[in-house]
Amino acid sequence: MLTSESIPVTKTPLPNPRFTHEDSKVYFNVKDHARHILYCGTKVIQTRYYGGHKVKAVVFRTGFSTAKGELVRSILYPKPVDFRFNRDTYIFVGILCGIAVLGFIYTIILMVRRDNLVGDIIKRSLDLITIAVPPALPAALSVGIVFAQSRMKHARIYCISPRSINICGSINTVCFDKTGTLTEEGLDMHSLVTVHDGKFEQELSSVKRLPRGNMMVGMATCHSLTIIEGVLSGDPLELIMFQSIGWELKEPGMDESSNFDKICPTIVYPRTEELIGSLDLSSTKSLTSIEIGIVRQFTFSSSLQRMSVIVRNLGSDHFDIYTKGAPEMVASLCITDTVPPDFHDVLITYTRHGYRVLALAYKSLSEKLKYPKLQRIEREEVERGLTFLGLIVMENRLKPETTPVISQLSKANIRTIMVTGDNMLTALSVARESGFVKPSEPIILVQAFPPQTDDVGNVTEAPHVEYVYTDKRESVLENPHNM
Repeated sequence: MLTSESIPVTKTPLPNPRFTHEDSKVYFNVKDHARHILYCGTKVIQTRYYGGHKVKAVVFRTGFSTAKGELVRSILYPKPVDFRFNRDTYIFVGILCGIAVLGFIYTIILMVRRDNLVGDIIKRSLDLITIAVPPALPAALSVGIVFAQSRMKHARIYCISPRSINICGSINTVCFDKTGTLTEEGLDMHSLVTVHDGKFEQELSSVKRLPRGNMMVGMATCHSLTIIEGVLSGDPLELIMFQSIGWELKEPGMDESSNFDKICPTIVYPRTEELIGSLDLSSTKSLTSIEIGIVRQFTFSSSLQRMSVIVRNLGSDHFDIYTKGAPEMVASLCITDTVPPDFHDVLITYTRHGYRVLALAYKSLSEKLKYPKLQRIEREEVERGLTFLGLIVMENRLKPETTPVISQLSKANIRTIMVTGDNMLTALSVARESGFVKPSEPIILVQAFPPQTDDVGNVTEAPHVEYVYTDKRESVLENPHNM
């Protein structure tokens, strides 16, 4: 209710200003630093700390200024909602009152000229007002609302705000979220498309056929999963990805609030019958060749469209970084030669069918980069020059009731809108399948390009907007203009 998250969310410490560049001073902002904020009203289910420095928090809002306080305040003192229907009602009653006042004045003048008795003048004048503005009007409106509410109750529709029933009759647009609302909560692993020597290999419909290598290590480590009360918890997408490869995750220490291991707070390793009996993470005789420690995690950011982890194969002399996120974003961080030439064509093939597509990339870090510096380094310094590994394709099915509801709204001449942050073509596929968009309707994708400048600051390419048919992927109109 408070954070809009239905799953446990990992919170990380604020970036240390001592380790940031002097040129890039970052000021605290609630919206930009949401990943570092514990909102009032949420429950802390697990804490971890390094060395002897336990977790500390700074309180910067109290009372009604907190997230929970704002919620309570909105319940106790709701803002007045002035719907258009209510405004029209007031205008209607005002017009009736105006007519009654004119009739009232006219009646008085007419009856005075006829020398009528004062008592008769008062009675006739007030009688005119009661006729123009019926006293039973509020009661009639209330009876209508009660009758409508009882009809809705028979249809198993419950309304906690009866005033809103009148408003529903004037609704012309309904907005839906996509993931979890129109589609199912869970995802299914569809396939993997690996890359070798800058070319896409054959699609793997079964993850079990994936050979052990960087792609598998990336799927095993590039996530924010954690063990809470003995259960592996985290984002459903990452849970599906991790469980599909058959690896195990272990966090040293039995106590949920215990100290993180200084080098590898989280360890992953393959789950195979011959290794389960001999694997002992507390022993120096463990099979280090297949144990990988997650040393540092750069959490997912919606603005950056990616997350990264720095890992180390126990016994290795260097660290590796793995990055997972939106395919276009990950590809832009990779070495051009490692990205297949038909990358966009393959991506479009999957997104058109409504699949959820993620890209994976990695890079081996320099042996000179030691652990202390690794904990202070900024993600922009290591998330570049990556090697493209491949695509992870997942399927997100529509809910059974989605299409009938959208069809019913369309028949009622109510416009339906889907709001999502997913890939545009994936959203378009879901829109066509659920009935938001008719199959025969052409869709044009609008792409805005900012101005390009050289090192000196001169503009080499003016900003422009490009319109592209989503079905044919060919430019139909280009409209350069200052943005």
